[in-house]
Amino acid sequence: MNFEDTYDDDLLDGDLPQMRIEDYEVDEDDVDQSRYIASAQSSIPEVVKQFVTYLNRYIKEKNVYEIFSMYENNFNKIAERFYKNSPWPSAEMIGPIVNQDPAFILLYKELYYRHIYTRLQPTLEQRLESWKNYSDIFNWLQKSGSDLAIDLPSQWLWDMIDEFIFQFQSFCQFRSKLRSKNADEINTLKNHPQAWNIVSVLGFLQSLVKRAHTLKYLENPQNLKQEDLAVASHPMFKKLGYFCMVGLVRVHCLIGDYRTALKTIAPYETSSHKSEFPQVIACHVTLNYYLAFVYMMLRRYTDAIRTLTAVLLYISRTKQYTSKSQQSEQIGKKTEQMYALLSICLVLCPQRVDENIHSTLKEKNGDKTIKMQRGDESTFEELFSFACPKFITPAAVDLGSENPTDALKNQIKLFMMEIKEQDLVPTIRSYLKLYTSIPSAKLSNFLNLDPSAFNSQLMCFKHKTLELGYMGGDLVDGEWIKAGDVDFKLENEMVTVVDTRVPRRYSDFFIRHIQKFNELSGQLDGPHA
Repeated sequence: MNFEDTYDDDLLDGDLPQMRIEDYEVDEDDVDQSRYIASAQSSIPEVVKQFVTYLNRYIKEKNVYEIFSMYENNFNKIAERFYKNSPWPSAEMIGPIVNQDPAFILLYKELYYRHIYTRLQPTLEQRLESWKNYSDIFNWLQKSGSDLAIDLPSQWLWDMIDEFIFQFQSFCQFRSKLRSKNADEINTLKNHPQAWNIVSVLGFLQSLVKRAHTLKYLENPQNLKQEDLAVASHPMFKKLGYFCMVGLVRVHCLIGDYRTALKTIAPYETSSHKSEFPQVIACHVTLNYYLAFVYMMLRRYTDAIRTLTAVLLYISRTKQYTSKSQQSEQIGKKTEQMYALLSICLVLCPQRVDENIHSTLKEKNGDKTIKMQRGDESTFEELFSFACPKFITPAAVDLGSENPTDALKNQIKLFMMEIKEQDLVPTIRSYLKLYTSIPSAKLSNFLNLDPSAFNSQLMCFKHKTLELGYMGGDLVDGEWIKAGDVDFKLENEMVTVVDTRVPRRYSDFFIRHIQKFNELSGQLDGPHA
C-alpha cells in the first residue's frame, strides 16, 4: 500500500480549512505551550498528516521511488491546495506525528523553509532559522559514513544544494539593503556574523565533497581505501559530492572568482568516471550555464560557444521530459539567458554553430545581434545584465555603511571595459573579409586612423582573437588557439588576410532536409493510404 491508496483525491479539492498559525494565538499566561501545539495540530488536514507519515516511512525504508513521487508530485499538490499563502505546519506540530524522528524533522524543516522562500516573504528570523537547519543537516551528514541509514532521490538532493545557495544569495542581497532595516534588525545581524557567511557556506560545500571522497573517486576509485570507497559508493554521498562541486562552481562564479570556479569543476570535466554520477537535468543545465559564463568572462569564447551549443541542444532533446516538471520554469529561464550569452559570444568570436541553434538564435536575438555587430554598447550591456548571474559581494557588508558595494555593477563595468577595448575589432574584421591583401595605409584610411593608432588596433585585433582553448588535458590552462573566422599577417606594410573559417559540411545540411522532406511526404500520404 502506498500514500495514494490511503486518501481520496477529493480531499485535495474540497473545502477543508486552511491552517494558519496566526489563528491559534494564545495567552501564555493562561495556556502552556503543549496545549497550544495540540490545539494548532488539530487543524492540520488529515491528508497532510498522512503525507508526513508515509514520507517518514518511505525515508526509513529507503524507498527512493516512492519518496520521489511524494516529493515531486504530492508535496507541491498539497502546498497548492492548503498552503498557497501560508507556511506548512511547523516542525513542532509535525514532531508527534513522526515520533520526533530527528532525521525526518531536519528534512521536513528544509522543505518548510523552502516553501516559505518560494511562496512567501521570509523574515530575518526565518532566514536565520533556515541557516541553522542547513547547518544541522550538513553537520549530521559530515559525521555519517557508509552506515548512513537514508537515501534520497537525486532531484531532492540537488534541489537542497540549489536552494541552500539560493538562500545564501538571497541573504547577501537582503543584508546589503541597509536603508530598509530598522535598529533591531541591524542588531540581530550583528549578533549573527556566521549566519550565511561566505566562509561557512564554502566550508560546508567543500567538507561534503571531501567527506564523499568525490575528487579521489573521479581520479581513480581503485586508489581509495576500502572504508573510503564504501562512503564514496554510498548513493547519498555520491550524489551529494557531485552536487556540491556544482554548487561550489556557482558560488565562486557569484563572487566573481572565475578561475577558481574552473579549477573546482576541472576534475569532473576531465574525468573518465563522470558518467557514474547522477544526471539531473536541472543540475546539468545549471553547471553548463555557469561553466559557459566563466569561459566568457575569461575571454575563452570558443569554449563558451561549444558549451552553450551542447547544453542548448541537450535541452531541446529533453524538453519532453521537463515540460511537466517543477523545474521547467527554471530551465526555461536559464535557456533564455544562455541564448543571450551565445549571442554575445558569437559577436565577439564569429563561428558556425548548429543550424537549429542558429535559427532559434536569429528569432530571439537577431536584431540585437546586428546592433552589437555595429558596436552598440548599450545592447551588449542589456544582454549581459539579463544573462548574467545575480552577483553578490563576498565580504560581509559594513553595517555602519550607507553605500554597500553593488557587485552586479562592478561586473558589468568589467565586462564593458572588455567590450570597449575591442570596439574596432568587428569593423577591422569586416574590412579584412573583403580582401585577400590590402596596403596597411589604405586600411588605416578606411578607419580614419593615423599609422601609429592603426598599428595599435591591429595588435589589439591579434590579441583579442587569440585565446585559451580546451584541447584535452588541463582544463584550466588550456592551449593558445586562434579564434574567430579571419586572421592576417602584416609584412612590408601589406596586410595579407588568412581565412580561418571551417568549411561548411553540406552533407549534413542535405541529409537533415531530406529527412524532413520524407517526414512531410509521409504525413501527406497518410490519409490517402
